[in-house]
Amino acid sequence: YFETPVMCIGAGTGIAPLRSLLFEREYQILSNAKDSDLLTKNGNESPADDTDNILISGCRTRTDDYYYGDEWESLTNSKRLRLIQAFSREQEHKLYVQRALKEADGGELIANHILDRRGAVYIAGGSKMARAVKDEIVAALGTRFDGGEKDAKKLLTKLKRVGLFSIEAWS
Repeated sequence: YFETPVMCIGAGTGIAPLRSLLFEREYQILSNAKDSDLLTKNGNESPADDTDNILISGCRTRTDDYYYGDEWESLTNSKRLRLIQAFSREQEHKLYVQRALKEADGGELIANHILDRRGAVYIAGGSKMARAVKDEIVAALGTRFDGGEKDAKKLLTKLKRVGLFSIEAWS
């Protein structure tokens, strides 16, 4: 079942396809856990944890366009989703998903997720955001390779070929 850790990065309406992916994973994990008796007696724990599902979600404000916020909070509270939010208009300087990604875990989140945990990355939303996120991923991975960003791009191409890196973007 869904053993590969997943990081989803989306802004605005791009959050909808990522929601589908995360809830399909949630369903499969809970179904397989039930079938294999991995749940505890009270049925509240799952074999997945919040590092198996990471969502970096962006929107303008929490009050106006934070799509599926209650659902994200519920998964976060159950420790089955790590949620990193970027509300671009709620502070003096705009905070977009690419900056939230860059700053997470002292700048190590994306490289650790891809290289150490062998995780998948899925990006959905506007083309400008998707390009900026991909650039941030390349820069972060580039610090770990002797060949820098050139090797990082090669890795993303390989991951894309096997379905572990995907961008669904529109303008």
